[in-house]
Amino acid sequence: MQETLNEIFENSLLSQDRQTLPSSAGLVLFADEQDNPIQLLAASSIRRVVKNKFAEQEEKSKRADLKSITAKIYYSVCPPRFRLAIKHLDAVRKVFGSDYKNHIKFVRPWFIKTEVSEKVPFFSITKKPAFKTTEKILGPYPSQKAAQAALNALEDAFKLCRRSDLVNNPATSASCPYLQMASCGGICAGKISEEEYRDIMEDAFSAGAGPAQRIEKLEQQMTEVSRELNFELAAELKKKIEKLSALKKPAYKWTGDLEKLRIVHTDKSAKIKQKGIRAKKQTLAVFVMSFFEVIDLGDFFEDQTEKIAEAVEEGLSKICRPSDTICDNTEILEQFSIISYFLYRTGSKGVWQRR
Repeated sequence: MQETLNEIFENSLLSQDRQTLPSSAGLVLFADEQDNPIQLLAASSIRRVVKNKFAEQEEKSKRADLKSITAKIYYSVCPPRFRLAIKHLDAVRKVFGSDYKNHIKFVRPWFIKTEVSEKVPFFSITKKPAFKTTEKILGPYPSQKAAQAALNALEDAFKLCRRSDLVNNPATSASCPYLQMASCGGICAGKISEEEYRDIMEDAFSAGAGPAQRIEKLEQQMTEVSRELNFELAAELKKKIEKLSALKKPAYKWTGDLEKLRIVHTDKSAKIKQKGIRAKKQTLAVFVMSFFEVIDLGDFFEDQTEKIAEAVEEGLSKICRPSDTICDNTEILEQFSIISYFLYRTGSKGVWQRR
């Protein structure tokens, strides 16, 4: 275990020497005399979190005293917060092995998926997309409620079928309330063909991925048909616009076709002392990421704008979807849960840009 800990952490000291811990952000691990891990934390201040943890345990006499069982403290300085969160996930997996999920909390986002290979495809919400090449995914959504509201908006705007159980059973399709209210296309009753319905689903997916662009096109169409005095069609387009407008809420700021999602993140990192200059110079940590991976481009001085731009473009060009044969659903979902947490977190530090 000690060899593993030395690979993960840059420094270590005896617990009684904790006064020399740095106040910087980073990873901190409490270990016993045999180097067995006790607790691993991502800390905004290594020194403060150790001090607070020891004080907290002294007050809670009913629990094991962390101070008394900690013999060694391992730590690594690691600004900024996003890099620290990604490194924390990696460290938890390595330190605690198969038991790592009991030592880290994931706030997982929600998604809307559709299996395009199905005879009649449908939308459904999920927390665990399968990452199949035949599966198309919209997201991330910050909550199940937000995902369901988005799905309802798409179903209403495009009159999608909500009763998949009736599609292949014409005998009972007449009992469908959505068909009776004319709020679906009527594929179960043969009013539209399977090919036509698939086209509608594709259109709905595109609208879910880019509602602002779709609404703009619909508004142009509505203006044109109004000039032609086709008020019935204009009214239908207006209703569709109203339904899709729900997808322009802040809760959907980061949602889209996850296959195409690309994000650039920059944040302040360490201040570095330069030779011959008294004042330290600020650096920026730069990341590019997708649904499937995070690329840490390293740190740059904040005035190196051209160098940063070149690194970002090169990083984005390297991002690709892993093949189904090597794709680990669990690891990808856990890492993306960290990304989505920062995307939707109020007051997230640094700059987050969609590319």
